[in-house]
Formats: sequence, C-alpha cells, structure tokens
Amino acid sequence: HPDGRTTAFQGGRVTGRIPRTATLRPTVVPLEWHRMGDPPTRRPVRELGNGPTDLALLASALERAAREVSAARVPSLL
Repeated sequence: HPDGRTTAFQGGRVTGRIPRTATLRPTVVPLEWHRMGDPPTRRPVRELGNGPTDLALLASALERAAREVSAARVPSLL
C-alpha cells in the first residue's frame, strides 16, 4: 500500500520427489522475512531421486480432472 500498510498472506510451495523414488521425506522449515524472494536452498544430490515431483503429479491430475468435466480455460495470471 502507498501509505505503508501491509497485507497479511500465507504462501506455500509444493516440491520434492514422491516417496517411492527413495528420497527423504519432505521437510517444512520457517523462512525469515528478510529471505523472502531468495531462491530455494538446494538439497544434497543423494536426496533427489529420479521420479516425478509431487508438483508434476498434482498438475497432471488437475489437467485430467479439468478435461473430464470440460472445464473452460482460464487465462494465466502471469
């Protein structure tokens, strides 16, 4: 806001490999305000696995569901 007020919001990020790809479980860590906008920290290579990410599986499921109900396309917000 131009007058300096702030607007509270909650953000989240879906990332990581699914369990059957032999990766460690997803972790949740607090992020200090001064680090907002920083790129995500990289996980050690041994944790990466070779399967699809949770986000890729979620996006695929959403696309299939939208096709099944003939949902109208919505323009990108970006």
